[in-house]
Amino acid sequence: MSTLPPLDTINTLLDQGAADSAVRLLRSWWEPELPPERRIRMYCMWIRGLCETGDLTHAVTLAKRAASEFPRECDILIALGNALDIVGDLAGARKAFEDALNLEPTGALQRYNLGAVHERIGDEDKAEACYRQAGRATGEGGPMLEATAALGALLRRQGRLREAEAIYESYLTEDPVNVELLVEHGICLSDLESYPEAIARFNTCLVLDPEHPGALYNKAITLHRMGRFSDALDTLEAARRVDPDNPLTLAVLGSWLLVGPNADLDAGLRMLYRALELLEQLFGHDPGNGPYCSVVIEEIFEALWQSHRRIEGRDVARIAGQREWITPHILNCLNEADHGRSARVTAFTVVAQARAPERPDYWPEDTEGYTTGLSVLARDENEARELTLQYLRTIDPAPGVEFKLEIVSPGDERHNQPHEAMSNQPRARGVARVLAHRSYTFRSQASQRGGG
Repeated sequence: MSTLPPLDTINTLLDQGAADSAVRLLRSWWEPELPPERRIRMYCMWIRGLCETGDLTHAVTLAKRAASEFPRECDILIALGNALDIVGDLAGARKAFEDALNLEPTGALQRYNLGAVHERIGDEDKAEACYRQAGRATGEGGPMLEATAALGALLRRQGRLREAEAIYESYLTEDPVNVELLVEHGICLSDLESYPEAIARFNTCLVLDPEHPGALYNKAITLHRMGRFSDALDTLEAARRVDPDNPLTLAVLGSWLLVGPNADLDAGLRMLYRALELLEQLFGHDPGNGPYCSVVIEEIFEALWQSHRRIEGRDVARIAGQREWITPHILNCLNEADHGRSARVTAFTVVAQARAPERPDYWPEDTEGYTTGLSVLARDENEARELTLQYLRTIDPAPGVEFKLEIVSPGDERHNQPHEAMSNQPRARGVARVLAHRSYTFRSQASQRGGG
């Protein structure tokens, strides 16, 4: 019987989604005396398996141990960076990927991963550079799919649709049957209002994969933009049948069923609230899902708000604020309804601290409070304070929550946020944007500070 671990079998288990079984095998086969090349592979698989089973604390511990043992192994550093990225240690992840690049400057994977970290930090210029460099680091398989997709999505989000379209077109010239890029290219063409070309891309994808939910969903959106509402509804229903627990599909379908000749109020509301339920169940525990959750919850809010179901819309907005999914559009709708517009407002940056003796159930475990940054449109500092408190007390209504505000006047150089006096265009007053996500304070940290 072989005394070496069955690494190919373990890798297959990971690829098939059986991370629990893979981790058990890795534990049973681990020996410190194994040859270094096998220990390196086992470390990488083990870290991956722990991440996929959600055992993130042990994943990070093991990754740091592996990096200490093999500080010049690129694969180990990439695994460390991935684990740190998942737990939100972006600075640590960035350093790990930079160290991997120093070892192998032409490595596409670490370059792509570094780009993803830069994007999450908010440095889109560096992210774009990394994605482009990773895409150029071609191997036998051609340009890197992940880097191409990430670059295209970044360019689309910035409104650089023509550039994104060229990126997709170039990749598909070499790999014309890549289903995922066909969908992304179709989305870009639809955004460019090249609707027939977009439909052609989605149809090609559906020939290759007749039940591809992304192709069906985006084909439905394009048909709706073309005014083919009945065809759009049928196609979106098909997308729901093949992926019944997709929150975005349910939210859009629910919004369509609230209005128009095919209106079905009960079915529409049922889908909207099912979308909200799934959003919290499937995506609410990972901050990395925030952008997707914001898109879905804005769709739900807009459907309710435009259907004059304002009380329900406000309930959804409160959930969005608590989960940090709230968007400028949602805030603007609430502000206009509550405070009206003013021909002269100023943008203030407000740093808000919240503390509570008993944490609300939507705060993380063992937290006593948080700090966040907000942009507030108001006529003066007093109004900025008043409007901020109104917003915070709406999204954090639990008894005992107290707020402390620092109002930053326009022109204060301690803060890098732009301030703008707007005298010609009426704007809705109130909290207009979340500038910094909540930084929670944990009780153990507070005890350490008190003991020091």
